[in-house]
Amino acid sequence: MSNEILIGAQLREARLNKNITIDELQQKTKIQKRYLEALEEGAFDRLPGTYYVRSFIRQYATVVELDGDKLVSIFDGKADFGPTLPKRPQPEHVQGSRKAQHVAEKQQKVWIDYLPVILLALIALTVLSVVFYMSWSNRTSKPMITQNESSISVNNQVSSVSSSSQESTTQTSTTTSSSEKKQEMKIERTQSTQSQATMTVTNATNPIELSFTGKDGRCWVGVLVNNAYVYQNTFESGATASFTLPEGTTNATIVLGASAYIDIKANSKTIDFDDPQYSLLKKNVVLSISYLN
Repeated sequence: MSNEILIGAQLREARLNKNITIDELQQKTKIQKRYLEALEEGAFDRLPGTYYVRSFIRQYATVVELDGDKLVSIFDGKADFGPTLPKRPQPEHVQGSRKAQHVAEKQQKVWIDYLPVILLALIALTVLSVVFYMSWSNRTSKPMITQNESSISVNNQVSSVSSSSQESTTQTSTTTSSSEKKQEMKIERTQSTQSQATMTVTNATNPIELSFTGKDGRCWVGVLVNNAYVYQNTFESGATASFTLPEGTTNATIVLGASAYIDIKANSKTIDFDDPQYSLLKKNVVLSISYLN
């Protein structure tokens, strides 16, 4: 990303932080609105000349309380913004693919889930064998009145065991279904103010991919991890992009310049930071993340 774009992004972010509109900035700096927009977009070639670029940067920076001389030095190539962001560490390769491990774990889980059903089936088979032997013995012996009572009693026992087996199977299926639902990733808004929304992400799959979609206007987006920007971009209406957080990230902040003009998803799930009681202006979306074991 060129210095012009980074300078423009800093100026725009500082203006939004102070809730100053472009029209208000034009009145304070006496600089035409089209030149102010060109500065924010990093399109310095649309300005009258290099002298005006330096002058406009200083005037803009003074209003939003930035160091205009440093920004001009960066524009001239005599300074920079600081050390570059660290490269994202490469994930360690483990033996076998994630898909193969998932299939093996699923097969083992299915076998364990059905173990109680198998045991109950063996018990039922044993009872049926006993019943069959007793019935055969009764038929080969002399008929007795008590024989019918014994048969009725055994039949009742078989019905009771069969009913118990069905109930146990239903309970096992219900427990398995509940366990699977608990493992789905959830995103909840736990705190909300005009300038910040705190989102709690549970049962996340590592790493998390953030997806951005612009809508109805222009929105500047920055992603902070450990108080350092790892991603910056400006989205027009209909523009889309994605960014994967470093593996194991438990806290991240998404800085939105104009939050009404952007939709965000994490691993394909919508991050609903919009609180109806507050206006959609500049907003920080704080993600508190916990992962599946």
